[in-house]
Amino acid sequence: MSHALIIEDNMIVGRAIQSRLEALGFRSFDHSWTEEQAVEAASCRKPDLLVVGDTLEIGSRMSAARRISAHGSIPVLIVTADPFRVHQLRPDEMSFGRSFFLNEIEEAVRLIGVAA
Repeated sequence: MSHALIIEDNMIVGRAIQSRLEALGFRSFDHSWTEEQAVEAASCRKPDLLVVGDTLEIGSRMSAARRISAHGSIPVLIVTADPFRVHQLRPDEMSFGRSFFLNEIEEAVRLIGVAA
């Protein structure tokens, strides 16, 4: 059973991400709305996939991804529901590669090779 950690403070977007991952076979999920919540959730249960959305209530979404990824090889998928957010990423945030739009999650999961 594959487990995903979704870092996104917009509940509607978070549930849309979860729904798409469920269709790909993911069965277990944690949701976090702050950087610290995300790091804590990952320490309690290591995710097979880390999905980073557009915003967090408190903290940095990219800092959370870096902190979690530092403890082991975890694929990170950056997903946006807002095409304009892609252009707001700082160059140091792009070291993760490209981001994907919400409707491209299936393609992205296949590209990074995460098996559900």
